[in-house]
Amino acid sequence: MKHDPHWLEREDIDAVTVVRVKTHQIADEETIRNVFDLIYKLITEVGRNQMILNLEAADFLPSMGLGKLVMLNRKIQAAKGRLALCQLAPLVQESLEHTRLVPLFNIYTTEAEAVASFGSAEKTVD
Repeated sequence: MKHDPHWLEREDIDAVTVVRVKTHQIADEETIRNVFDLIYKLITEVGRNQMILNLEAADFLPSMGLGKLVMLNRKIQAAKGRLALCQLAPLVQESLEHTRLVPLFNIYTTEAEAVASFGSAEKTVD
């Protein structure tokens, strides 16, 4: 899968796919659409349905981004998988709280905790 290295970084740890968002501002609609389309393709085209979304670099997510997160969660659940979020910036955490979306997601402080939540995922070196 091709993706813009400025936006995302992907690492597979056994059946778990870690997607690290690398852009600080996911503010405009086109960027949001592009970033989430790339993530959706991991589910639909690559078959990855155990996913961790590391949002450490994202300072802020506008309402469209929050909507895309909800859609991503639904797509993964429809694929019989699970989504975990980790390393949320304070503004992203606040946005999820204000919109009452926190209960929809598995949220972890660190990426290591998120990986551990999937059970015995071991890092594979290609």
